[in-house]
Amino acid sequence: MTAHVDGRDIDVLSVGEALVDFISTKPAISIRDADGFSRHLGGSVTNMALNVVRLGARAAVASRLGNDPFGEFLRREMERQGLITDYVTTDAELHTPLAFITQSAGTADFFICRGSDSQLSESDLPDAAIERARVVHTSAFALSREPARATVLHALHHAHTVGCLVSLDPNYHPALWPDGDDFEAVLKEAYRYVDVTKPSKEDCVRLFGAACSIPESIERFLDWGAKIVALTLGSHGVILASDEETLFRITPGLVSAVDATGAGDAYWAGLLLGLLDGYPPEKAACLAQLVAEAKLGRVGHLPAVVDRTVLYRALGTVKCAPITQSELKYLDEQTITR
Repeated sequence: MTAHVDGRDIDVLSVGEALVDFISTKPAISIRDADGFSRHLGGSVTNMALNVVRLGARAAVASRLGNDPFGEFLRREMERQGLITDYVTTDAELHTPLAFITQSAGTADFFICRGSDSQLSESDLPDAAIERARVVHTSAFALSREPARATVLHALHHAHTVGCLVSLDPNYHPALWPDGDDFEAVLKEAYRYVDVTKPSKEDCVRLFGAACSIPESIERFLDWGAKIVALTLGSHGVILASDEETLFRITPGLVSAVDATGAGDAYWAGLLLGLLDGYPPEKAACLAQLVAEAKLGRVGHLPAVVDRTVLYRALGTVKCAPITQSELKYLDEQTITR
């Protein structure tokens, strides 16, 4: 699977944030209620790359760390976990970013201390790095600050030009963007080059407002340029759209959710590898669902080794079918963020 072609020896190149996740040692509603934390390799794009490795493929991270003990921890962990770190650089002045996150079966509370991540430069990520990759993946987090924003936009443009599959996690949070920034204009620019995106319902609310329905949210991403949109709805499953007019619903299995942190990143890894393995979007989304459910059942990352050939044999257990307008209306009512 994922045989390398045209000299491309990296399956997925993740561009953006690498940070230390401090996850509460016990479930908590808010950071204020948490009285202890455990340290993990973190950052949405970095977690996604780690999941790619654990699913048996090759992944690299392009990011900037601080010259401090936390930066040393992240680099050491990335290398220990098998991530390619050729494009992980060190900033002499700013500290490594940190995230404090509650352990939660639902949407986690978090507090982030930004730092070196925003200083990723084009010299850190040469065009030759992009040309090694089959997929280039990034996030709204990575686009939220300059000069990293310009670096990421250049990387997406070059990836699109040389025929990489391009993916973008629209994990927009207003608190992470400078006041007055036109986030929509930035994202629209990025989506000119994007093939695959996976918003959550919470992402859509933050981007488009609570009144924007599921079909309207999907249409926004398609209009911006995405070819495949997988809108995740937590326990209500996933709505998948591609160039075809039919929307599919992937219904989740009966899984006892222990910790939802990182489930979206696990979903991303399954979705991208399914597409790289030549499966149509609906089947790739079913693989992604199985990977996300494997993550939901544990605190922290996926197990060290996940045989995705076993997951492929289980694709038939995942319910995926076209969804009607009445079913979509029902889901909208059930997933309203109040």
